[in-house]
Amino acid sequence: MSRIERLGIPLTAMAILTLAAGCSSASSVRTLSPSAAPSASPSGGGSAAPCAPTWQLSAALVPSGAAAANTQLAGVAAISATDVWAVGSSATSETAAPTTFTEHWNGTAWSIVKSPDASNAATLGGDQLTAVTAVSADDVWAVGYVGTTVLNYASTAQLSAAQVQTLIEHWNGTSWSIVDAPDVASRDGVEPWDVLTSVAAISTDDVWAVGVTEWSLVQSPSGALAAQPLVEHWNGTYWSIVTVPDPEAGPPDWALTQGATQPANAALVGSSALLGVTAGSVEDVWLVGGYETDMGTTDSTPSAWETLTEHWNGTSWSIVQAPDATLPEQLTDGSNQPDDLLTSAAEAPGGILWAVGGAMPGSALTLQLGLAFGTSSFTGWQLVPSLAATAVEGRAGYQPSASGGAAFAPGTSALDGVVTVSATDAWAVGAVILHWDGVSWQPMYTVNGEPFDYLSGASAAGSGGLWAVGGTSIVHASCA
Repeated sequence: MSRIERLGIPLTAMAILTLAAGCSSASSVRTLSPSAAPSASPSGGGSAAPCAPTWQLSAALVPSGAAAANTQLAGVAAISATDVWAVGSSATSETAAPTTFTEHWNGTAWSIVKSPDASNAATLGGDQLTAVTAVSADDVWAVGYVGTTVLNYASTAQLSAAQVQTLIEHWNGTSWSIVDAPDVASRDGVEPWDVLTSVAAISTDDVWAVGVTEWSLVQSPSGALAAQPLVEHWNGTYWSIVTVPDPEAGPPDWALTQGATQPANAALVGSSALLGVTAGSVEDVWLVGGYETDMGTTDSTPSAWETLTEHWNGTSWSIVQAPDATLPEQLTDGSNQPDDLLTSAAEAPGGILWAVGGAMPGSALTLQLGLAFGTSSFTGWQLVPSLAATAVEGRAGYQPSASGGAAFAPGTSALDGVVTVSATDAWAVGAVILHWDGVSWQPMYTVNGEPFDYLSGASAAGSGGLWAVGGTSIVHASCA
C-alpha cells in the first residue's frame, strides 16, 4: 500500500490518513458508476423540496497575518438563523504551523472568534479543528488534532513520525477553552497518531466524538499506516475512550517494531476507520466509515475498502451490515470492487438516516436507512444511485485534508458532508452539492454560476437554512 499525498486542495500540512488501497499503473480515463437497483424510492416516494432556496456563496474571513490559501474551514454547526459556527485552521504560509480557527455568524455577518491552541502545538507542528456540533448557544463542541503527520524516511527505509494527539475545545457562550481528552497508549514505545474527525451532541452530558488511531507500519517500505477506530464520549464531567466493534484486529507487533522480522505465513494486516457520527437520541447513535481486510503488507495485494456502520442502542454497540458498490466494468487489476468509504452521516426526525462517502474511483456513495412503517425496526441500509464522475483508472484512495475535510483525487465526486432535514429533503456536499427530493439526488456544480471549494461540512437549522463550508468557501441556502 503506497503512501499517497493529499491531492487537489491546498494544505497546510500532510494528509491525516493514507487509506489508499493501492494504485494501478494505468492512466486511462473512464466514466464509472456504482450499480444499484433503481427501484421505488427508499423513503417511500416523495415530493419536491418545500421551496426554491436562495443561494449565497461567500469567502471565509482570514485572520490578520494569515494567508487566504492556508485558511481552511472544515466543519459547520447551525444552531439558529442567527447563530452558526464554522471551524478549521489557518496559517501564515504553506510551511508554517497551522493554528485553530473559528468563525461565527450572528445573522448579519461573520466574525472571527479567538480559539486557543494546545500548549504543545508549537512543538508538535500546529493544531487544527475538523468538526463542530452544538447543544445550545452556550454549549458548543469542536474537535480536531494536535501535531503534524509528515513522515521522515531514514536511509534504512524505517519511519519516524511526530506525535499526533486529540484536540477538543468547548464554547461556553463567552469563550473557547481546551478540554482534556485521552489518547491511545503507546505499544512497546510506538506512539500512534490520534485524530478526531467528527462530533455529535445529544445533551450537555452526552456527546460523541469519533476518528482514527493510526499506527505507522515501520516494516512496510512504503510507509503504510494501519488505522483503528477511535471513539470518545463526554458524560458531562470528562471524556473517555469507548471500545467499539472493530472488524480488523490491530496491527501485530512485528509490523510496528523496529528491526522485527515478518514471520513466515504472517496473517494479513487489515485496517478500519470510523470517520462520521450522528446521534438521534441517547439510544440511537450511528458511526460510519470503512475497513480493509488486507493492506497488502504481506503480499503486496491490497483488498478493496468496504463500508462500515455501527449502532449504539443505549446499551451496546453493534456492527450493522451495509452494502457496497460495484463498478460496471473491471479495473486493470481484474476487480470491479471500488474502495467504498463512508465519511459522514445525518439523521432526521422519524428515523431517516443518510450516510455518504465515496466509491473510488469515480463516484459518490449514498446509503439510506429508515424505519419500517409503524415500528421501531430498521429496514436496513440501501444503496441509492447518486452521482457518477469521470475518474482516473486505479484505486484513488481517501485522505482527509489537514483541515479535516476529505481530499479525494481531482475529478472524482466523493462526498464529505450530509444533512438530513426530512425523508424528502437531504443535502450532501463535496466537490458538488447534491439534493435529495424524496425521489432522486439532483446535483449542483456552482452557486449562482460561481465555483466553490471542496465542501467538507454541512448543517441546517430550521429557518436558518442550509450551511456548507470547505476551504475558504461558505455556502448558504435559505427559503423566503
